[in-house]
Amino acid sequence: MKQETPLNELVDALSDRQIDSAQMAELNQRLEDDADTRRGFLDLMRVEAELGAIHQPLASWSFDDPHPTPGPLAGQSTPASLEARRTGDASRFLQLMGAVAASIALTAAGTFMLTREGAAGRGPFAALMIEENASDEALNEPVARVAATRNCRWRGAGGDLGFGADVAGGQMLELETGLAELTFAGGARLVLEGPAAFRISDAETVELYSGRVSAAIPAESDGFSVRTPRLVVEESGAQYGVIAGSTGGDEVHVFEGDVAAKAIDRNGRVTGVMNLVSFEAARFRTTSHRFARINADDEGFVRSLETRDGPGEGLLAFDNFAYPTGPVAWQNGGFGWAGPWADLEASDLGDNDLNAAATNGVARGSISAHGLVALGNRFVQTGNNNRVRRTLSTSLGGVFDAAGLVENADGLRLIGRSGGTIYLSFLQRVSKTSDVFYGVELHRGDGNFNRVLCVGSGDDGNSYGVTTKFQLDGHNRFEPLGEEDIEVNHVVIRIEFGENDQDIATVYRNPESLIDESACTPTATLRGKFAFDRVSLGNFQGTKVHEVDELRIGTDFGAVCGNLAPPPLDLTRLAPNRLSLLAAKLESRSEPRSL
Repeated sequence: MKQETPLNELVDALSDRQIDSAQMAELNQRLEDDADTRRGFLDLMRVEAELGAIHQPLASWSFDDPHPTPGPLAGQSTPASLEARRTGDASRFLQLMGAVAASIALTAAGTFMLTREGAAGRGPFAALMIEENASDEALNEPVARVAATRNCRWRGAGGDLGFGADVAGGQMLELETGLAELTFAGGARLVLEGPAAFRISDAETVELYSGRVSAAIPAESDGFSVRTPRLVVEESGAQYGVIAGSTGGDEVHVFEGDVAAKAIDRNGRVTGVMNLVSFEAARFRTTSHRFARINADDEGFVRSLETRDGPGEGLLAFDNFAYPTGPVAWQNGGFGWAGPWADLEASDLGDNDLNAAATNGVARGSISAHGLVALGNRFVQTGNNNRVRRTLSTSLGGVFDAAGLVENADGLRLIGRSGGTIYLSFLQRVSKTSDVFYGVELHRGDGNFNRVLCVGSGDDGNSYGVTTKFQLDGHNRFEPLGEEDIEVNHVVIRIEFGENDQDIATVYRNPESLIDESACTPTATLRGKFAFDRVSLGNFQGTKVHEVDELRIGTDFGAVCGNLAPPPLDLTRLAPNRLSLLAAKLESRSEPRSL
């Protein structure tokens, strides 16, 4: 005996306009024969109609027709299966549907009301969207903040969501056009592209019903998830994009990290998993209930609305290595620099300069750590005896001169005028510990003897720490920065330029805050002559790989830590019962919640 197709699969195929003649015949027969099937069909179609309030253009439904039939989306031809439904193959189906058409028509005609009522926490749409244990007070708490917008037009309750606005939990939002970047207390950052319909139920959950979103989730945001009615992506330390298709073709595109895309049924049960790594993508189709691998499209998502292409708000120089993969030499992006990157030394690989230069290169993807989520690519040194450098804009009238930080010394224009303060930050990672020298260096002119500061390992036999060749008499030239590891380290340096070259360098390794310097504990302090005019990246001897990303130089702590958007939400502002609710959700993360 032939096994029956699950009813939800038949309804999905019908709603997606992918139903074939055999499926249509089976659905007709079962609706004729079984009252439970008819009741189940009505329930499923009500859900489809409610989702249609945000998925489908309502103009494609005719409310005057007593037997409304979904029409093609704008710009699409009528599918053959839909045409068959309107003719002989579907005649019995339409007769059978005479008794239920009024219910479906009523549901479809009420979609405007359902959307409005659902957003307010009332009606059947709200029952579908909002957790049963979510209190009214919890739904009114701020859970995200608008960090940036571009040409946004919101529908209904989202009309006042401008730059810096808080987003309340449980609110159904529809972004008709434009782009909106949202930040969360745990450091997660999302960019939504209109048209999109979504709900942020709490500080760790975004429900996307239509449209697309890119997500950058730091490792510290454990438990953060992006969900569609069919998929759940719940990964920290990853960057990915999600598309909720209006016809069930949901997609996941991974930019960086490892992601497990989980297919869920209408009750929130996991029915399938697709594991993806960087630059992989998959599509999930409800018609087949299967994943299919597709070409990743990282260029098809807007990943940041940061429009900064020059100095401002305390940030004077920046480079995130957003260059084509290959040699870094002659790359000239970012701002605040006097010229491109240049090879000073490269591995001895024979006479082939191209092979030598490739060991000072750019690799696809960025590195992130400790709440600082980097975009772009990263710098990678794979060979020995390598050093590249880039000179900063210290010329008369340049960005550092305009900030009052430049002095003339030793025939050079150096960043180091007395009374000034400068901050430098970067991300750094090495593939192997105790493997001789590597470092991010500040120089005054070229030459190893001109190395003002260096953060790395192996200099003169020292372990991981910060060194200088310009220490003051009676003071150390090396200070340790803790145990060396192969993790991504976020390093922030503050240099206070004193009278008569009595300068103080304070180093923070993985600072506790990206916003408030006073909340951070210094890892090391050096005293010396620290005026500089260029940045170098070195890797000598051994077999390790040295990586650097997100070079930032500025006049305040927040600017070099990437705090260029409104500060993230402070969870301590939430009511005690809201904090309890969030804690309960973390404990129940093993099973995805139904949308």
